[in-house]
Amino acid sequence: MRTRGLMLVGLLLVLGAAAGFGVSLAVAEHPPGSGTATPVAALSPSLPVDPVPELLPDPQTEPLEPSLDLVRQSVGSGDFRMTLPRPKGWDFFVNSLNEWQWRPPDQPDFGYVLRVEQVLSNRRSISWTLDNRIAELDEDETNLAILDQTDDSLHFTFVTSNHLRHGYLTWLDLTGSDNAQVEIAVTGRKVDDAGMADLIARVAAGMELG
Repeated sequence: MRTRGLMLVGLLLVLGAAAGFGVSLAVAEHPPGSGTATPVAALSPSLPVDPVPELLPDPQTEPLEPSLDLVRQSVGSGDFRMTLPRPKGWDFFVNSLNEWQWRPPDQPDFGYVLRVEQVLSNRRSISWTLDNRIAELDEDETNLAILDQTDDSLHFTFVTSNHLRHGYLTWLDLTGSDNAQVEIAVTGRKVDDAGMADLIARVAAGMELG
């Protein structure tokens, strides 16, 4: 038993010596710095960053031009009926009981579109509606950028399905209630910017209840 104990002590001493040699070798290969300690750059950002997507080309249709021919059309019913100017010859779509859309016939995806929605049931001010919509866009859309903002309108860009989109939004109070009652939106490409700004302004100016 005594001999076995001596052998065990000897083995531990050998292992200890080997471990000490390993530590000294590691220190020799990576000596401690003699200067002031500096932070080490992280291998990856500490906060998530949305990558910039690779953008696909827009459809090569003619740009939306200012001063389109407009015709009047009524939408809604009863006390919620209203009349507005909309582009002549564009196709009309009913998205819901309080939302309507117009776009050129046979237009490919990611072209331009006009949308009108009644939002009077929300009973919220235009300023509240605008701020809330910015928050929604920031949550729902990729790479959102606000290009211009007024008391009742927005011009912004975002990316969807790898396409850069330009959007215009404005809200109207048609009865002096201090609440947003109508939302008008035009969405398209960068080359459509001038036409979209002109279209949304003319639709908003010609909107009437009844």
